[in-house]
Formats: sequence, structure tokens, C-alpha cells
Amino acid sequence: MKRIITLIGLAAVIIILVLVKIFVFTDKAVKVAPTAVNQALPVECFVARDTMVDYKVETIGTLRAREQVNIASEISRKVISIHLKEGGMVQAGQLLFKLDDADITSRINKLAIQAKLAEANESREKVLLSKGGISQERFDEISNLRQTLQAELEVLKVDLSKTEIRAPFSGKTGLRNVSIGALVHPGFVLADLQDLRHMLIDFSIPERYSRDLKPGSPVTFRTDYLPEEQKAEVEAIEPAVDQQTRTLLVRAAISNTGGMLVPGTSAKVFLTVKETASSIFVPTSALIPSIKGYSVFLKKGGKAVAKQVKTGVRNSDFVQIQEGVQSGDTLLTTNLLRIKGGSLLSIIKTN
Repeated sequence: MKRIITLIGLAAVIIILVLVKIFVFTDKAVKVAPTAVNQALPVECFVARDTMVDYKVETIGTLRAREQVNIASEISRKVISIHLKEGGMVQAGQLLFKLDDADITSRINKLAIQAKLAEANESREKVLLSKGGISQERFDEISNLRQTLQAELEVLKVDLSKTEIRAPFSGKTGLRNVSIGALVHPGFVLADLQDLRHMLIDFSIPERYSRDLKPGSPVTFRTDYLPEEQKAEVEAIEPAVDQQTRTLLVRAAISNTGGMLVPGTSAKVFLTVKETASSIFVPTSALIPSIKGYSVFLKKGGKAVAKQVKTGVRNSDFVQIQEGVQSGDTLLTTNLLRIKGGSLLSIIKTN
């Protein structure tokens, strides 16, 4: 009987201890939890102000030679000689390719003899005409024959000139696509020629910057193989905006004195744009990206308040806020991942 009473007593003690743990310690935990939830989060802030700034706009451009052309034949002929070195420099008017001209030369020689004879006949008949020995009609026929032979001779000389393919300007040749003995046809590209002393860079800018550039405006650019910034100057601007892309095509001139720039390569183009009116610029660290766009946290009454914003231009450190933030608003810039709407804030630094 004593043993049973002892076991009952132990069970009662255990039950009492469990109840004490549930009602005492759990109640303390519940009371401590709200304190942790309501703990103020340390943050840094930025006070928005109206600002006028100069900022850089970045876009992608393509380098090209100022003058470039595909060297091609105008007639169907066989190549009999090549006078260029692949990848070498040539001067304007220099002979690059010579095509077969044997038949044209023979016809020119034949017509030259006939034209000379016709000219002599015309001179004799002119004397007879003055003495009434022949009619005017007969003299006109002889004169027309001489003029026809001269015209045919000129046509052949033009054909002969087409057998000599010369450089239209000074520049650097590319790889040739034919060998001696090859039969070429009109339009077939024999080689390409580019003037690399002067280069151009073509790039497009959003239509909003159409009034910020004009001929003579400076721009800078950078390529992967030349990391240092290079200078260029706007030469021409397309008069109309492309309706498909809503961009404006711009062409800038570059002096390629060292010959380091390569046509066809891409480049990052930077142009400096000056704000004509004051705007609100805030640190990019204050932005919170989402599917709907960007939002920020504002400090209102010691608590965090989420606000959707509309952004404009930006650089590496600051972004323009077009809607959602007013001058004088305080934005949170740190600890954003832990902050929620209504979180208590402890300001440790304000910029």
C-alpha cells in the first residue's frame, strides 16, 4: 500500500512540474517575444533634395572606317595579274588587278586605223566639196563614218579602262578572293579596301536625349581591347527618330592615328548629359527591385513605410526619382532585407 501511495505522490509531483513549466515559462517566452519583434532596426538614411547634375549615358556603338569599299569587277574577264599585297597599304589610283584585254586592244588598233583613214578621206572630200566636185550629201556620209569610228573607239577605250581595277582612295586592303587565271564576273568581290586613318562610330541614343547632342559635341568610348577611354566628336545626327526602336542614330568621328582601332568592333559609348531642371537623385542602394518595378522605404514617424517609385536616368551611384519621393523625404539605404512596412527604426547615420 505504501508503495502505491509513493508512486501516486511521484506522479502528482511530475504533473505539477509540467503545469508549472507550461504556465510559467511559456508565459515568459510569450512576453519576451514581442520585445524582440518590436526591437528597432539600425539603419542609415538619405534625405532627398532637389539637385542639378551632369550624368553619363551609356550605349553601344559600332566602329567603322570612314571610307570602305568592296573592290569588284564591272566586266566578265580573266585575271592576268595581281598588284596588291594582302593587308597592305595602297595609294589612290594604284593598280590592284589587271584583267585580260587582248581582244579589246586588237579592236582598238583596228578601229584606230579605220578612223585615221576616214579622217583622211574626210579632208580630201572637204576640198572637193568646196570646188563642187561632190554633193553635200556625199560629204555628210563620209563625215558621219569618221565620227562613228571615233565613237566606237572611245567605247572600246572605256572597256579597256575597266580591265584595270585601281584603288579609289588610299587605305588598307583585306584578303583577296581570287588568284591569277580566275574568271571574274560583274559584282564579284575581289578584295576589300578601308581607310583606317579616320574612323567613325555609329550609335543610337533614346529619343529623350535628342536635344542634348549636336554636331561637335564630345563623346567618349571604350573597347574590350583598348580599356582606356578614347575621345570622339559628334559629326552628324539622323534628322528623324526610328519609329521601331524610338532611338536616334548618331555618328561620331575618330582620329585613328595609331591604327589601333578595328572596324566592325563594338564599343561602349558614353555621353555626358546635363539636366536642364532640378531633379531628385537618390543612392541606388535605396532601390528595392520587384516585378512591378522599384520601391523604397521612407522613414515616417520612426517607422518604415514602403513606397513605389518611378525611376529615370542613373549612373553608378545615383538614380533619378521621377515619382514617389518628394524633396525632404528620408529614405533608408541599409538593412533593407530585414525591414518590413511598420518596422521600428534606429537611425545611426543620415546623409
